[in-house]
Amino acid sequence: MAWKEEEQPPAHPGPLTWKETMKLLLLLLSNLLVLALFVDSAVRTAATYNLNQPARHSVELVGARGIGPALAPGAEALAFKLLVHVDNGRIFGLRHGGGGGDVVVSYAGVPLARGRPPAFRVETKKAATVAVDATSAGVGIPEDLLQLMSEERRRSSGVAQLQIDLWLDYGLFTCRVDLGGEQQRASKCQEQNYIHSS
Repeated sequence: MAWKEEEQPPAHPGPLTWKETMKLLLLLLSNLLVLALFVDSAVRTAATYNLNQPARHSVELVGARGIGPALAPGAEALAFKLLVHVDNGRIFGLRHGGGGGDVVVSYAGVPLARGRPPAFRVETKKAATVAVDATSAGVGIPEDLLQLMSEERRRSSGVAQLQIDLWLDYGLFTCRVDLGGEQQRASKCQEQNYIHSS
């Protein structure tokens, strides 16, 4: 008969030697150092290149129709053609679904026309331009408001300033554009703080 040795359970490793403990500690410290250097590098890169800049919005008035007395013969409905420029400096994309949102063109606090911005998406660090038409159900401009606008145009080289309120899925922006004048240019918008409640 063959002598069969009983299987013995594996021996538990004894306490680590001083040398093994130091190797383990050195490995742990070197991993922490690499992680700290990586985080420091990421923070410095973000600060140097300003990777998360805010999104900038501007509006350009490219056409207007119906600017005249409401009671004049042949008066037309007010209509404004706008270009909304979005320059996304953020590190994430921006999206407006198009189901909501609003564009209101007003003068001296009086709404003149309204429109809806179409759905759009602006990827990270990209820019987009969206056309928006704002129209009115009425015709022309009320006489007292048109007189105020005419006075402003006389005082400011033929230019009256319109306010554009732009509601998008991700914020509210207010812009001021010039009506009249020889050269139309994009006007920077200011982001407004608002509280949404249901």
